[in-house]
Amino acid sequence: MATPASPPKRRLSWRQKLLLATLPVTLLFALGEWFARSYRTRQGYPPQPGHSYRDQRIDLIRRAFPTVHDDVLGYRPQPGFHGTENVWHTLVTIDADGLRSNGADAARFAGPPVLAVGDSFTFGDQVSDQETWPAQLEQRLSRPVRNGGVFGYGFDQTVLRAERLLDTIAADTVVCSLIPDDLKRCELSRRFSPKPWFAIIGDGIELRGVPVEDTSVDNELDKQWLRRTLGHSALLDMVFWNACRTWWVGTEREVREHPPGTGLTIGMKLLERLATKCRERGARLLLVLQGPEPEMTAGEPVRAPELLAYGRTIGVDVLDLATRFRDLADRDHTLDREYFHGHMTAAGNRWVAEQIAAELRAW
Repeated sequence: MATPASPPKRRLSWRQKLLLATLPVTLLFALGEWFARSYRTRQGYPPQPGHSYRDQRIDLIRRAFPTVHDDVLGYRPQPGFHGTENVWHTLVTIDADGLRSNGADAARFAGPPVLAVGDSFTFGDQVSDQETWPAQLEQRLSRPVRNGGVFGYGFDQTVLRAERLLDTIAADTVVCSLIPDDLKRCELSRRFSPKPWFAIIGDGIELRGVPVEDTSVDNELDKQWLRRTLGHSALLDMVFWNACRTWWVGTEREVREHPPGTGLTIGMKLLERLATKCRERGARLLLVLQGPEPEMTAGEPVRAPELLAYGRTIGVDVLDLATRFRDLADRDHTLDREYFHGHMTAAGNRWVAEQIAAELRAW
C-alpha cells in the first residue's frame, strides 16, 4: 500500500520573512529606547514638548526653562509662564515682567525692593519658587525681593540685565551674584546658543554680537532634517553623541572670543559699569560669590576672588560665600551633599539667604 504523499510545505512570502527578521530588531530597539529615555530622565533631561534629545545638546534655550528670545541678552525667562515643564520638574512661575515669582503664598511686603540678579544659582535651578534664595531672603528681610536671575547667564549678561531692570525697578539695594564660571562665560560668544560678548578696546569694553541671533526661528541646525528627525530618539541620540559627535551636533557648543583668563579683566570693567549704574539709581550694590569652590570651574582655575578684591577697591560691598562654604564643608563633609546636588538644594538656598540677610542687616 502506497504511503500518501505529505502536503508540500508552505513557503513564507518575502514579506513574512522580512517581518520575522525585523521583529527581534524592533523589540531590541524599543527596549533600548525605553532604557535611554529612562536614563536621560534620571539625568534631569526628560523629553520636552516639540523638542528633541539632540536639541538639549545644542541649544541652551531648549534644554532648560521656557524662554523667549532677546536681541541684547540672548534670551530671558518667558513672561507669564507657570508650571513644571522644565528639566527639573520643579514649580517655576515667571511674572509679567519676566522675573521669577517667590511663591504663590509668599508675603507681599511694602517698601523699596531688593533686586537680585545672577545666573542659575540666583534663578533657582532645581528648586521651586518659594525655595530660591531670593524668595527666602524676602521672608527674612520682610521686604520685597525681585528675582532677576537667569539660568546659563555669564557675568556680562547679568550686568546687562541688571542695567535694564534698574531702569524700571526702584530698588535701593542690588544683590549681584555670580559663580566662578560666569567669568569664563564672558570670554565666549556662544555657549550652547549665541550670546552677547564684550571686546576689550583700549582701557574699555564694547558690546559685540548684538542683535543676538534668534535660533528659535533661524537655526542652521534645524535645517539638518535627517539629524533633526533622528534626534527625537533618545537611543539614537546617545549612540551618535558617543560615536560621531562632530557630525551629530554639527557645531561647537562653546565659541571663544578671548583667551582663558580674560574674563576677569572683562568682569572688572563690567563691575565698574554696574557700580556706576547703581549710584545713578541711588541703590547700594552687594557682589556675592557663590558655588562650592571659589576659584575652580570644571577643573579650570578662575580667579573669581580677585573680582571681589577689585570690587572693594572701587567701593563695592562684597560677600565671598564660596570661600565661606568651602571652609565649613572642609570641617563637615556632609554639607557638600546637603547643600549641593548639581545646583543648590533648598537647604543650600536657605543658607545663602541667611548669609545675605545678615550682611544686609549689618548695613
